[in-house]
Parts: sequence; C-alpha cells; structure tokens
Amino acid sequence: MPRPKKCRQLSSCVPCSLFKPNGIPAVELTHIQLEADEFEALELGDVKRLSQLEAAALMGISRQTFGYLLANARKKVATAITHGQALRLPTQTDKDLS
Repeated sequence: MPRPKKCRQLSSCVPCSLFKPNGIPAVELTHIQLEADEFEALELGDVKRLSQLEAAALMGISRQTFGYLLANARKKVATAITHGQALRLPTQTDKDLS
C-alpha cells in the first residue's frame, strides 16, 4: 500500500493549459498530463536553477521526492516534444487540490 501523498506548497502560475504541435487539432492528439507538483519542480529546478535541497524545502518535501518529480516532469515534456503529443498543464483548480 503506498504512503499517503504529502501536502505540497506550490507557488508557480501556469500561463496556459495546453501545449501542442502547430497545425494539428488538439482532439486528434494524444495528451500527456503534467501534474501541478511536476510543473512546480520544473519551475524551481530548471527555470529558477535552485538546488534540489532548496527547491524541496520550498515545496515542503524531501530532496529525493523532488528528484523523482523533476525526472518525471522532464520525461513527460521530452516525450510530448519528441512524439508530437499535447502536453496538458495543471489548471489553478488542480493546484488547489494538491
């Protein structure tokens, strides 16, 4: 049985709800869902260039959990780009539930 998910502190604002390849309607694409905590990990780790320890502390999680989130987020983004899939970003209500 998995451990219960710990409440995370999220502060990044998502600028849109979907990234997709040009010229293909979204309904024709496979969608990959990027979770709110994965989006936050990308923001803190890759955009703000914080260390894993600093970013994990800001999110209120362990460094190892932060590393897992960042790796999952990078894989989802890379998969969406290389396979021409749509990347669905968390909405504000998704972030409120995390």
